[in-house]
Amino acid sequence: MTISSKSLSKVVIMLILVSFNLNVSMIDGQVDFPQRYKVYVTMQNKLPDMQQLGIQCKDRTHDLGFQVVPAGLSWTFYFNPGFINTALFFCTFNWYEGGDVHRFDIYDADRDAGVCDQCTWDIHNYGPCRVTGKGAPKCFPWKN
Repeated sequence: MTISSKSLSKVVIMLILVSFNLNVSMIDGQVDFPQRYKVYVTMQNKLPDMQQLGIQCKDRTHDLGFQVVPAGLSWTFYFNPGFINTALFFCTFNWYEGGDVHRFDIYDADRDAGVCDQCTWDIHNYGPCRVTGKGAPKCFPWKN
């Protein structure tokens, strides 16, 4: 009995996957990783005077829609960063009782990959502050 090199390659790949215990599944052609491979981004409304916070976040292919976050509450989204994390989610923020529209890259792989996989941000009128991950808390100015 002989084993072809193609069959042997498949066996080796399966053994590697089993040995590393990678629980990977396919859903509609997309690779879906277990929860530990997802990045969660939470934005907490920390505006003064009980103001509501309006948030709209996007990446280059997805618009997450407009969200209204009441005072003291939060909104969370998650995404799969893939094997090579180049994710960039940019958001606009506004509040209803005055204030301009502000912009910030809420998740930038160049800044955040390896720093947090559950990135929680406090949104203040003076700017967003990352309150989880390495080096937290860390505040940033709004983008011009």
